[in-house]
Amino acid sequence: MKRFVLFITAAIMSVSAAASAAVPAIAANGDVISDFEPIAAATAAPTEEPTAEPEDDKVDTSLQYQAYEQIAGYIADRYLDDSYTAEDIMKLGLSSYLGENGDDALVELLKGALHSLDNYSDFYTREEYVEYNNELNKTFYGLGITMAQAGEYVEIAGFVEENSLAEKSGFKVGDKIVKVDGISVVGSSLTEVRNFIVGELGTTVLVTVERDGREVEITGTRIAVNSSTVTGGVLDSGVGYIKISSFSSNTAQEFEEIAENLKNEGVTKLILDLRNNPGGLVSVAAKIAEDIVPKGKVIDVKYRDSTLDYTYESDLTNPPFKIVTLVNGNSASAAEILASAVQDSGVGILMGEQTYGKGVIQSVYSLRNGMVFKLTVGQYITRNGNEIDHIGLTPDKEVSNYTKKIDTTGYTKFDFVTPVSVGGSGSNVAAAKERLAIMNYYIGNLGNDVFNTDLRDAIRDFQRDNGLTDSGVLDIPTQIRLKDKFATLETTVDIQLQEAYKYFGGNIDNLYN
Repeated sequence: MKRFVLFITAAIMSVSAAASAAVPAIAANGDVISDFEPIAAATAAPTEEPTAEPEDDKVDTSLQYQAYEQIAGYIADRYLDDSYTAEDIMKLGLSSYLGENGDDALVELLKGALHSLDNYSDFYTREEYVEYNNELNKTFYGLGITMAQAGEYVEIAGFVEENSLAEKSGFKVGDKIVKVDGISVVGSSLTEVRNFIVGELGTTVLVTVERDGREVEITGTRIAVNSSTVTGGVLDSGVGYIKISSFSSNTAQEFEEIAENLKNEGVTKLILDLRNNPGGLVSVAAKIAEDIVPKGKVIDVKYRDSTLDYTYESDLTNPPFKIVTLVNGNSASAAEILASAVQDSGVGILMGEQTYGKGVIQSVYSLRNGMVFKLTVGQYITRNGNEIDHIGLTPDKEVSNYTKKIDTTGYTKFDFVTPVSVGGSGSNVAAAKERLAIMNYYIGNLGNDVFNTDLRDAIRDFQRDNGLTDSGVLDIPTQIRLKDKFATLETTVDIQLQEAYKYFGGNIDNLYN
């Protein structure tokens, strides 16, 4: 919306030369003092009232747009050539501005217009659309995070893989991204933020997040994001586990392969993990539902034009699994489609926290110049006839996780006396390797206490990031900073997974064995 306001302000300027005597006086607080009082004659009233009065409208326009509309009306009423209407004047101003400023102005206008509709409608340049498709197909270099739009912010919704590089770097679910490489992204769309973050493999990007009312800077390394969106296997006690991180073009096939392996091993109880899944392709979520949900409706898709309405259905007579589906506040869109089908069909229950509540669908339309726009065109209704947009799904059993400080008692301790450099060895080296590996600075051999060049490089990186002299020597200040930094790390206690496992009769003492 901010960009749209800026655009309209610029458009006003394009007609200001012809209408300077009709510009309304604007107070310092932005209020219009007098709708049609010329600045040059602030104490004199116009000799006749203009014909174009502002109309009551359902659209809450900005003061800048109202001024533009008022100026156009005044011009139409007073200009020597009376053949121009107020609408003509506004069209001329916008056409002139767009013609002079080209595609950049068009992009700003359309982004502003679409962003003003809802959080999901968007406009893409050719390059942005390539990145959008890469996101769906998981062929890009990013941080390994999933993101969701939350008003004017883009939030971190989850991680592509557990214990990922991004998570170890310090990113947390719920972080609001406010800057990327020092550039503010507040008010930007999900696509715009993603385009700032992605880049060449192995390069770093400085991301500033807002967390608990304060800003935190985190340096992330761009990695080849795992193209797989589905992971799974068999837990102790014969309970199956499948996690879907998003719904991309290959997700259904990946799910079917893992599900088939579970069935071949005799698994009949499944924990389906949809936590921090921001959604993706609706048809893919529906296809997966058809493999696990009993015969009947999966989801109704409703459009403005009812002739386009469509129902996804399952023909499955013997569902292979009893299911506990794990969800949280970042389970959205296509993830909610699959979760609702499981819950409404009775083949399983939902466990965790209230879901995000995105129950609308976007279609993508292409333009001749390679630009495209995405528009909210429909909504989906669950098997039991419920709308979930801005509501979400309520779990059958509500369970929340919590975080706690990392337990440092099991790690080798520093002596805070002996500095070590390349070629040295001892307990201080082992302590540094352990901590730097968990903080993702060191990726070398942990099986010995020899100070190698990999450790030296890792120490240098840590020293740079923490305001120390980057000597590469494990000196006393570095040992102290490593100890202090490591002690601040937090780990999530996954009560939700534990409760799902217990629901199927599993012993949580064996869960992580």
